[in-house]
Amino acid sequence: MREERTGWFVIAAVVAFVLIDIALVVFAMSSTRSAGASEVRREVLPALPTASITATPTPTPSAPAIEPDVSVAPLAAVLAAFDVNTAYRSLTGGCPETPAALEVTTDAGVTWTPVAADEARTVQAIAAATDVVNVVAADPVSCAPVLLRSFVQGADWQVTAEIGTVWHLDAGQVIAPGGASSTPCTTPVQVAARTPTEAAVLCDGATVSATTDAGATWSNSAPVPGAASVAPAANGYVLAVTGGEGCEGARVVTLSAALEPGVPGTCVPTVAPDGSTVLATAADGTVWLWSGDAVARSSDGGTTW
Repeated sequence: MREERTGWFVIAAVVAFVLIDIALVVFAMSSTRSAGASEVRREVLPALPTASITATPTPTPSAPAIEPDVSVAPLAAVLAAFDVNTAYRSLTGGCPETPAALEVTTDAGVTWTPVAADEARTVQAIAAATDVVNVVAADPVSCAPVLLRSFVQGADWQVTAEIGTVWHLDAGQVIAPGGASSTPCTTPVQVAARTPTEAAVLCDGATVSATTDAGATWSNSAPVPGAASVAPAANGYVLAVTGGEGCEGARVVTLSAALEPGVPGTCVPTVAPDGSTVLATAADGTVWLWSGDAVARSSDGGTTW
């Protein structure tokens, strides 16, 4: 009986051992799956490569560049100076229908007195000397250039045949004393004479051409934006310019004999139509400027007024 119990005990122990072993194997397999599953859940997939994108700023439209004005309007006015107190001026008029409107001042431009000159059309220049005033204008019938002369400050005029003795313009040609003609530029606007052989011409491209040999040869300046009128000076020429930075009006730029521009002078505030800003120099060195309603004088070449 004792041996029978011992046999059953051994069999039970073996069965239990086998069951435990099976359980351990099953547990191990289950743990391996769980660990693998956990590892799969924790796996971080590599990020897909992304393209590098650089933002390109949209260009802001810039304001168009303002080109400087390099044109010159035909003159609508003319000015000439005798001294610090006396000057002549005129609207140009038109040929053949509109007479010129000449005026004279003897009180530095405070008052102006009309000067009858019914024979004058399209005045292009006035020259005042001690005992005579010359006006280059157009004949009221033929509209050809003529020279009017007065010995009594414009109270009376004579039409002369001496137009060939003064610098003047004729049909786009520059005519020197003696009659020689030349074309320093496409459209001459104004002639400023220093001597019978020296003169400067303001051209419609805002350049100045100068000659020292009565028009046989010419030298040219660079364009001067705002150029409006030219006049002779002691050492070259002076140029009236309108507008420009910091000037709501007109000022003077000196031009050397080599046509090199100097520093612009003080601004004269004014509003004037195109072609209505003109310049003149007197024998005593006084510079006169007429622009719109403003009449100004300078004793230092236009640096101050």
